[in-house]
Amino acid sequence: MDAKPNVGRGRSDSWRAFVLIAALGAGACNQRVNLGDIGDGPASLLWKATFEPGNLSEWEGDGQGSNYWENNDPAFKAAVTSSVAHGGSLAGVVGASPMGSMPSISYLTRNQPTPPQAYYSAWFYVPATLVLATGQYLSLVHFRGSDGQNVTPLLDVNLYPLTDGSVAAQLYEYRTSADTQQFPTVTRFPLDRWVQLEVFVSQAVEKTGRVTVWQDGTQILDRPGIQTVVLMGSLQWDVGAASDGLASGPVPVDLDDAAISLARRGPDATF
Repeated sequence: MDAKPNVGRGRSDSWRAFVLIAALGAGACNQRVNLGDIGDGPASLLWKATFEPGNLSEWEGDGQGSNYWENNDPAFKAAVTSSVAHGGSLAGVVGASPMGSMPSISYLTRNQPTPPQAYYSAWFYVPATLVLATGQYLSLVHFRGSDGQNVTPLLDVNLYPLTDGSVAAQLYEYRTSADTQQFPTVTRFPLDRWVQLEVFVSQAVEKTGRVTVWQDGTQILDRPGIQTVVLMGSLQWDVGAASDGLASGPVPVDLDDAAISLARRGPDATF
């Protein structure tokens, strides 16, 4: 595990206000959320988003999600596209266009469901035009929470540059400003094709939680014994694109077939 400076990881006041409202809303007990049936196999699927309705209603329609965009090119606000899709004919598209070392953010967010242990999966298509210089990152998966008063960014799964110019996924912990990188072998993150990232989060307010990450069904990261939430049930999951600097300049990211489940889905799972 290699630590790195917490450069560009801070959020603006508007960001903090947004996530506080979202996190507080997530704790409301009277929200109607379809949690499905708890059990094995398909019954373990709690929520999904395929973009096939042609809009963002799967994320936002029940009031438990949103489309968040900040310090970004307006063209990269989350939308639906038919130019590329993992399943069906439609997908989501976001992107990052950092300027002046300010974090550029375009996330689709989900506040619910948040069971004590769950698997969060989505497919990503990152173009080969992406270039990251040393110290730069592209965040694809983000978790944050609230204690009811203060908003806390918790975890990122982001891409970082390797010495040969390719990229790989790592886990970033905001509370410790530490990166967990793949060791001893590194599975590179392919560009110009669909890649599934699946993240298991066991919620814990003490250092008893766990985060495990799979890429296309292969476990690439595992971090036991960490604090994963500040309040049980306050975990918010974001997918999209965020960065405070890209050597390549602006980069679009396509998204598809996202899910929250009680069992691992893997890359062969269908809805």
